[in-house]
Amino acid sequence: MQPNPWDDGDYSIPQTGQQFPQGQQYLEGTPQSIGYPIYLQPPSSTPKIIGILFIIYGLISGLGVLSPLEPILTGDGGTLALQIAMITAVSSLISAGTGIVGGYWLTNYQRRGVQLIIVGILISSALTFLTYYLGDDGGLGESFKFDESTVFGILSVTLGIVTVVCGLFAAIPILTSSAGLDRSSLFSRLK
Repeated sequence: MQPNPWDDGDYSIPQTGQQFPQGQQYLEGTPQSIGYPIYLQPPSSTPKIIGILFIIYGLISGLGVLSPLEPILTGDGGTLALQIAMITAVSSLISAGTGIVGGYWLTNYQRRGVQLIIVGILISSALTFLTYYLGDDGGLGESFKFDESTVFGILSVTLGIVTVVCGLFAAIPILTSSAGLDRSSLFSRLK
């Protein structure tokens, strides 16, 4: 076995004041990690803007709660018109409540605000579809002289498109890359 050519037998430590033999190189110091600065972007203002818009939407939707007064004041339609007006009032109440609360949560950067708004849009659209099914066409059949099935088809397709667009608009804070939303969820307790 051959001796180690790098082993000179001197294992002295620089902190003790002992000298290394001349001609040998060594490194002295403590290892440090190279620190790169981490730049954090400020949270996006998108959730605040969308939240404020949905609060305004909720306040305007709240006016639909007065819709049962229309058949009573005009004396039109009877019980079917009152049923349709009541369904419209409930739909408006749901839209107003979810829009205002969800918008408030969004202004506080809470992800559950988007979820609440989308649930409100889906429930409101389902109730509006029910009013179309019961015969409320908003005067479209009389204006264009369409039969009932054509009016129902036009209104249903239009409602579907509007529901998808509103849902995508509400989801903009989630779809942006640096929204800064927290991890809150409406559905976390259901797991």
